[in-house]
Parts: sequence; structure tokens; C-alpha cells
Amino acid sequence: MIEPVYEKINYSVKSGVVTEQIKAESKTEILSESVKAILNVWAWSTVNDCEISDGKIRYGGRVIFYVSYLDADGLVKKVECGNEFAGTIIDGRVNDGCRAYATAVVDKTEADVSGIKLTLSAFVTIKADVTGCAEIDALSGGDSLIIDRKEIPLTKSLGVRHGSYPIEEEFELNYTVEEVLSHRVQAIITAVQCGVGAIIVDGEAVISAIMLQKTDKSDIIKEIKTVPFRMEIDCEEAMPAMQATARVKEKSFKTEITVDEDSGKSIVSASVVLGFEGEAFSLSSVWVAEDVFSTEQEIQSEKHDLSYYKPCEMRTLTALVNGKAAVEELPAGAIILAVGGETAEITATECKDDGLKFTGVINAVGFFRDGENRPFTRKLEMPFEVTLDCAFDCGIELESFAKAVKARARITSLTEIELETETIFTVYPSEKCDLSIVKSLEMLGEKPKNTSALSVYIPTEGEELWSLAKRLNVSPETLVQANPDLCFPLTGSERIVVYRQK
Repeated sequence: MIEPVYEKINYSVKSGVVTEQIKAESKTEILSESVKAILNVWAWSTVNDCEISDGKIRYGGRVIFYVSYLDADGLVKKVECGNEFAGTIIDGRVNDGCRAYATAVVDKTEADVSGIKLTLSAFVTIKADVTGCAEIDALSGGDSLIIDRKEIPLTKSLGVRHGSYPIEEEFELNYTVEEVLSHRVQAIITAVQCGVGAIIVDGEAVISAIMLQKTDKSDIIKEIKTVPFRMEIDCEEAMPAMQATARVKEKSFKTEITVDEDSGKSIVSASVVLGFEGEAFSLSSVWVAEDVFSTEQEIQSEKHDLSYYKPCEMRTLTALVNGKAAVEELPAGAIILAVGGETAEITATECKDDGLKFTGVINAVGFFRDGENRPFTRKLEMPFEVTLDCAFDCGIELESFAKAVKARARITSLTEIELETETIFTVYPSEKCDLSIVKSLEMLGEKPKNTSALSVYIPTEGEELWSLAKRLNVSPETLVQANPDLCFPLTGSERIVVYRQK
């Protein structure tokens, strides 16, 4: 009697990436008539809450605006303000068994002085990476069945864990700061590993600020401070041999300036809160049937094609990206003071024989002074293409992010800037595995018995052991035992002997 045995298997699936663009606005208390010129408007955005319920992605976050401008007297001023936002994304690929990791990217910022007060707006793209887990019953064994079994490795998520990491940092400057025109922090993960009961995340936070110096010329200077961090995210089941992955967001950031008028020095105090999402995976394997037959019964099998994903170790790659950025024509005598707000956007990632090729665009803002010591800004945009060494196979699927830090610039002509940034590429690889498994069986009745005690067969060229055994209705072991000299795949010139007990 045939008694099939099934095993329930869970496997990771990717639903895809869903996006939505929103517009966030904030009205300042600055009267429009007091704004002589906008030097720079920049916005930073983050998603603090993201959940899936009723097949919808619900998210919430905020946008913070930083604006530097010239007032009616030609003095450099700054204003900082922000707004909360919330929204819902509906997509047919999203269900309650999925989870989403959402990020916010500011595509464009604008300052409007046409009304009574200065109004700021930002176009923000919300990007949600949606993943999930599927479950299926797969044939794994059973009496009176000849099964072509395959062992498949599976990674089981221990669940997503969250944590926050505060950074309090002070650094001294040997000059008097009048104002911080803009500031930001960029967190970069350099390594992720499992410890006992924790996911350990190493990285660094790059804090940068554009400072207005208190001098006759009102010089603008950029300061950068790199702060290493090690975050331990609680995960009771985690063990050192397990694999893990993590992501980080900049949840909040503020700076305060203390000036010692006697010494002329300044103390910059930076407060940062980083938000982490970590996931550890246990490794296991299951045996599933790719094909099946019975020597006694006619069987109809239902097969199922599935794709599952195995997370691979994340990589952090660093490169100096440089090139030419076209700018609106500069006035004669202009000098560049600082570069801020640098961002890197990846438009394409390609795995090649000589490495991993990234194509994208660097955007930044250049702070200048003209021949009459008046400050002004220009937007800088530089396309880039860089190939870095990597250890990925070309069959690996890659999710890539880039952050540009420590930009440097040089004027090469009145319409061109030579720009260089240290750019950090973070790559989250996963291996896609395709598999066809036997999902269920239907018994169609007994097979007619072969009455001959011995049969001789001529195989087809290229035939393998399993397909031959199934065609001849004998187990692979019996076939090899009776024909020990066979070498697979077959050439087609062999003679196959099948003995049957009478």
C-alpha cells in the first residue's frame, strides 16, 4: 500500500518594490519681503513607522527643511523647520503575510517667496521593499514509492528586530561660528554578525555641517566628524554561527553651537539617534521530491515550481567618484568655499567579469563667494560610472544603496566644476533558487505486471539513471546492481539488463 509522506516547508519570497511620491510643505515665520535671495534649501526625510495590515502599507515619517538665505541687508541667515507625514500604499502584491522596509528619499526641494511668508516644499519618494514567506506541503517520502529526492538548504528568519542607538558628540573649532547653515548625518553599516542573543552591527556615522564663520568676509566652512558605532540588537535565538543582515536609518539629528567670545573658539554639540532593523537566520535543510513513481501503481503527480531566496553576506564598498559637473555660469572672480548636501543615486547595477559596475548621479550644492565677497550657491550634478571588485556570482540578485560623503570641488571654468566624493556602496545580495517539487499524488490503479524474467533494453543517448529507471519501472538501485558497468549519461550503445524474480 502506498502511503506518501509530506513535509511542510516555509521559504522566503520577494513581492517587489513599491513606491509612492508625496509632497510635504512647511510654512516658516520668515516674511517673504525680508528674503533678498535663497542661498540653499535642502530637506532630509525619514520613515519612522511602517506596517502592513489589510493588504496595505501604512507609513509615517517626517521632513526637516534647512534653508540659508540673504536677508534684506545682505546678511546670511538660516531657518530650520519640518512637518510630519503619513500615507497608505495599496498594491496587489502586498498581503498580510508580507513585511515592508520603507525609506524616504527627497527628490526635489523648493522655496516660495511669492506669498506673505517663506514657504518650503519637498517632493519625497517613499520606497518600500516588500518581502514575505510562503508555505507549501511537499512530498518527502513514503512506502512503496521510488523518489528522486533533493536536499535543499533553507534559511529561516528569526524575525525582524529593532533598536535605537544614540550618539552624543562634541568637537571644538578654532574659530567663532556665527551660524550653522545646514547639517546632516549619514549612517553607514560596515559589518553585521550574530553574537549570543544579539545581532551585532558595526559602522560609522558621518556628521557634517556647513558653518558660517564670524569674520568680515563671512567665510563658509564645512566640518566633518566621523563617529564609529557598534549596535547590539537583542535577538534571543541568535548564535555566532548564524547569518544576519541589518539596515540603518537616521531618525533624528540636531546641533548646538557654544561660542567662547574670549578665546574665539566654538564647541559643536551633535545629537543623533539611529534606528536599526536587524534580522538573523537559522540554517536548515529539507529533503523534497523532484520526481516520483511506483513499480506497483500508476501515479499522477502534481508538481509545483517555486522560487526561494537565500540571503548572502552584505558588502560595503568604498570608491572615490570624480568627474565634471556642469553649473550655471559663475561670475568672474568666484571662488568655491564648500560643498554640501551631496547625495548619490544609483540608476543601474551590473555584475561584470571585472567587478560590480555602478552607474548613477552625484548631486550636491556648492557654496561660493563672488569677486565682491557676496555669497551664492550653485547646484552641482555629476554623472558617474565606477566598477568595484566584488565576490558575487553573476547569478546573485543585488539590492544596492549609495551614500556620498566628504565632497571636494575645484573650479575648472565658469561653467564647469571638478567634483570628487568619497562614495560608500552598500550591497544586499540574495541568491534566487528555482525548484520544481512534487506537491501531491493521485493513485490511478495497479500497473500491469511484466511476466518476463529477463529483459534487455537499448537506451537513448544522454539518458540519466533516474529517467531510465522510471521508464523501465525499476528502482535506480536495482538497475545499477544488475548493470554495474554503466556510466551516466549513457551513450546509447549500451545494453541494459533487467532481472525480475518469478
